[in-house]
Amino acid sequence: MFPLELSQQAKGTPVETLHRIVGAVGLVITVQGSGDLGRIVGDLVTVAPRLAEDHEVRADGLIVSRVGLYRVFWGALKWPGGSLAILAPLSLHDRQEVSEWTRHFMREVLDPIRTLSQQGYSVGGGGNGMVTEEGFCRAFQQAYV
Repeated sequence: MFPLELSQQAKGTPVETLHRIVGAVGLVITVQGSGDLGRIVGDLVTVAPRLAEDHEVRADGLIVSRVGLYRVFWGALKWPGGSLAILAPLSLHDRQEVSEWTRHFMREVLDPIRTLSQQGYSVGGGGNGMVTEEGFCRAFQQAYV
């Protein structure tokens, strides 16, 4: 596991918000590709269409999708070599047990997104401030919106 570090120029941007999410939750999905921002978002929604069903695009461009028994907080960023995305599943409310929605999340979001590795994406994971892919860490240091 590799620590996800925030560059100085990313402070106060959606990049920092995604960095905070990775630090605050126990599970995230990371996706890195060489295409542009529209392509990575389109590919994510194509393989995991539930992300687009009931969603809110926040003022900062990040997205909250309500998917059945859980939410997914996510966003995509540019970097000089392509694009990145971070997705974090969250409970619908504070007292909800994670076990109530974990299987649904795996079937509806996690497993489909893993198939993007067959399309040339690097798909990893992480949480608690760490990610599994060192290359994602390097790219995240250069991320912008």
